[in-house]
Amino acid sequence: MSVKSFLAARWPWIAAYAAFALLAGAVVVLDLRLSGARLRPGNILYILILGVVVLGAALALDYRRHAAFTGHLARITGSEDLDHLGVLPDPRTPEQELFVQAWQRLYARLRAQLSEERERGQRHVQLVTQWAHHMKTPVAVIDLELQRLERSAGPAARPEAAPQAGRRAPDDITAALASIREENQRLGHALQMLLNMVRLQDFAADFKVERVDLLALVRDLINDHRREFIVHRVYPRVEVASQQGGSRGGPGGGEPTAAPAPWQVESDAKWLRFALEQITSNAVKYTAGAGVDPGRITFVLRRDEDDAAVVLDIADNGVGIPPEDLPRVFNPFFTGSAGRRFPQSTGMGLYLVREVCRRLGHRVTIESAPGRGTRVSIRFPGPQTIFAGLDRQVLGRAPILRDR
Repeated sequence: MSVKSFLAARWPWIAAYAAFALLAGAVVVLDLRLSGARLRPGNILYILILGVVVLGAALALDYRRHAAFTGHLARITGSEDLDHLGVLPDPRTPEQELFVQAWQRLYARLRAQLSEERERGQRHVQLVTQWAHHMKTPVAVIDLELQRLERSAGPAARPEAAPQAGRRAPDDITAALASIREENQRLGHALQMLLNMVRLQDFAADFKVERVDLLALVRDLINDHRREFIVHRVYPRVEVASQQGGSRGGPGGGEPTAAPAPWQVESDAKWLRFALEQITSNAVKYTAGAGVDPGRITFVLRRDEDDAAVVLDIADNGVGIPPEDLPRVFNPFFTGSAGRRFPQSTGMGLYLVREVCRRLGHRVTIESAPGRGTRVSIRFPGPQTIFAGLDRQVLGRAPILRDR
């Protein structure tokens, strides 16, 4: 509490003291005149000054009793720990004592309700987690049965091999198997997303910082999802920028024609792969839904020359995102205009990507335009040391070293 606000709150007492002083002074002066005596102006001024000093001393003492208590309340911003909020300074007035007692009762009730809510949330999380784990078993069994049926029906029953097969399975069986596999994969993807949403609540317990080969991770991701690319007729391509700023690449994550720059980044391989899978799944879904031929997804690895950051761009030529939806695509459960065209959209994919990248210390951005595709970029910070960027300066000013 500032002095100005304190005095403003005490104006009734100050006004009452001034009125009493004037009234008492008037009575004394009138009494002296009636008795034939009078006060000199200096004595009157002395009495007024003495009254002001007494009033100031009383206000200063009252301010000291309230300053520490109200100052503590004024410094509360709401970002403090809950235990810190429950501690108040020792009360020095009856009003402060009443306030502290009421505060403690409310704080105790709040802690009890929070404890109950936390236990209820933990039970809910355990129930959801157990349910998701139980559901993964039938998903795996369905996948095994589909593989068995495909082997018994011949290679033509596999969606990726049907155009090249010499012997064709019945069209209805092929279509049914392809549809069941697609829906089973979608169910498995949703269950995995659910489990990762639960794990995000306790991210530190399932987090391991390590050196991750980003190029190898992208290639493994493409290889593991090759069936999805083939079924939806979307073709992946990896482009790797050389240290001199050039670019080499090959379709489907093939070996680049030039030696790539080192693409080691500090991250958590499992969580980073999960984020890349979400981005890739969205790219495949919205590229296949756009009806473009051929559908393309390009993974570009490059290095920012300004801060040595590694950047991974994942670009597609799908339906794109309207400008009015872009600021909200990372919000949970937001589907925008795509949710009307693709009812299977959940609005959780990019939200999970942002949360994972935020907790890993990576920056994710998105650029898109309707009919021109979407590009999602993940920036991995460069080395944060006093020597960061020194190698580029040396190489840039010493051609002999660069040639070596």
